[in-house]
Amino acid sequence: MKPMQRKKRKNGTGTAIYLGKNRCNAWVARILLGRDFDGKPIYYDISSFETELEALVCLENYHKEPTPLYIKEEKYNRIVFFPKKPYPLVAVKDPKKELINKVKKENYTYKQLYDEFKKVKMLTKEEQQLEKLHHIRPKDKPYGRHYCRSLETAFHNTKELYNKVYKDLRASDFMNHLKNSGRGLDSQRQILNLFYCLDRFALEEDIIEKGYSQFVTLSTTNRKEIKKSKNKQVEKDKLFSYNQIEYLWNLKPQRNGIHKKSQQQREIFIRDFWLMLLYSGMRADELLSVYNDNVFLDDNYFVGGLKTRAGINREIPIHPKIKDLFKKYYNPENEFLFTQPNGKRIDYDYYLYHYKYNFKDLHPELSGHTAHDARHTLRNELRKLGIKEIIINSIIGHSNDDVGEDIYSHVSIEEKLEAIKMVTYKEKKLYILQSEHKEKTS
Repeated sequence: MKPMQRKKRKNGTGTAIYLGKNRCNAWVARILLGRDFDGKPIYYDISSFETELEALVCLENYHKEPTPLYIKEEKYNRIVFFPKKPYPLVAVKDPKKELINKVKKENYTYKQLYDEFKKVKMLTKEEQQLEKLHHIRPKDKPYGRHYCRSLETAFHNTKELYNKVYKDLRASDFMNHLKNSGRGLDSQRQILNLFYCLDRFALEEDIIEKGYSQFVTLSTTNRKEIKKSKNKQVEKDKLFSYNQIEYLWNLKPQRNGIHKKSQQQREIFIRDFWLMLLYSGMRADELLSVYNDNVFLDDNYFVGGLKTRAGINREIPIHPKIKDLFKKYYNPENEFLFTQPNGKRIDYDYYLYHYKYNFKDLHPELSGHTAHDARHTLRNELRKLGIKEIIINSIIGHSNDDVGEDIYSHVSIEEKLEAIKMVTYKEKKLYILQSEHKEKTS
């Protein structure tokens, strides 16, 4: 087909070029990338077409939504003079390979997207082990090991979506999956959280143009699950009673059998650990990560803390009642305060295992409590004693609502010690003198 007589196109908008006879697609949509040192033009052919009109339509569409053009590095390096509005160019060794990868990426299935997300954002097994032992995590990995486990579990519960193209999934697809999954409310929340993460990652990589998981809401038809979830939340915030704390102080191991001694030692460790949490307000993982070098028994304080800027490496007073417990576990030859017989640090998983199998069922008086309840209990007790919030936060490791307080106020260890010494975990009865009582009644 011979070219038709048309008006000349504007400079910088490309042109339709006729390649000659005996070609299936004789027309090419061509644009000018720039010129070399000698002024010779350097072109890029977007695609070839059967008719001139198709080539012109291609040019118009490209200029409405220009996408990056993959060209060889040699060709890119030849360009010296660029047009007034340069095209988005990407210099690569093999443009064909890059284009193939680009097409594959845009058509990722749900499973392929997760695999890519896992590779880029989630911790490897080695990195999880490093975080577990030393609390060190790569800066480019935003999620901790417990969060990664949660995402991995959620992925295994979404097998029905594995082979579906991710960019074709809509809010209704996510909703229907949650509705028909038969999972409890906590598992549904876990899955929805995974959808959020995948959407965010897909948007970052230009795999999708819009995230639909933001429009998904959990089903509220299963009232029993919601009620269970609320009960769990109440249990999470449950405080230790004074009687339960007294029970901990008087607790004696109840194990019998072949491994009586070792099991009793683990039972005693759980008891001691909970008491130390109740009088320090630390998180369980924080206390397990305390170094012996950071324990100053003569000055009645230690340094610890892992989370939040306000909580990292804070000075925490040692209550007189638990000082002997610190002495019991303190050994300058070990790196950490809590160490297993084999020399390894006692981590949270070790604690959780022995709490579950060597403590929980033996002491039903403490059932329903977690280690984190000790932290809430101390905070509540300090508030009841009328301690200033800024002092409480400095012990517990929370930031203050007033930014100025965080920056300009420093609570001394002496003030913290005075505050923590007031904690007795005993009922305080107010006695009113009879004469004063008569005056008030009159």
